[in-house]
Amino acid sequence: MFGLATIVHDAIDVASVHVDGFTRYALLDRGSYEVAPGPSLPELARVASDVTGRSLAVVESRVLRLRAGDYLLAHHDSIYADNPVEVVADLSPSRVIGAEVHYRRRGQVFLRFPSQPGAVSVVERGPTVTCNHTYVSKLRPDALVIRLVALLR
Repeated sequence: MFGLATIVHDAIDVASVHVDGFTRYALLDRGSYEVAPGPSLPELARVASDVTGRSLAVVESRVLRLRAGDYLLAHHDSIYADNPVEVVADLSPSRVIGAEVHYRRRGQVFLRFPSQPGAVSVVERGPTVTCNHTYVSKLRPDALVIRLVALLR
């Protein structure tokens, strides 16, 4: 079953979210980035519920911080059989051109979520849907992409 996938603009007040405690993840065949526990943001469940029409609650969340040279590959992603909803909130201080989240169904990109502070993507995840965070170019040495990734059921 192919689920819903959309982008909601200006859904999060980026300035109100504080995250610390990042650690480096660097298994280069899977990804290179920093990760921290995700803060509780009740508005994520509200946005996801409004978009999907489902009653949802956040069951796990983490924050990813990507700098120049960082990425997450699709084969590093988890596969879900129970059709949860994934919300990615862009908490970056500014837009980073080319830094996108790609959602794929059976290998084909069906949603590109560009770097856009305050926006969220809402995607129903099924067993054929994978996700990757594209490479942040080293041509942008000051690039900083921060994304909260939450799984809702």
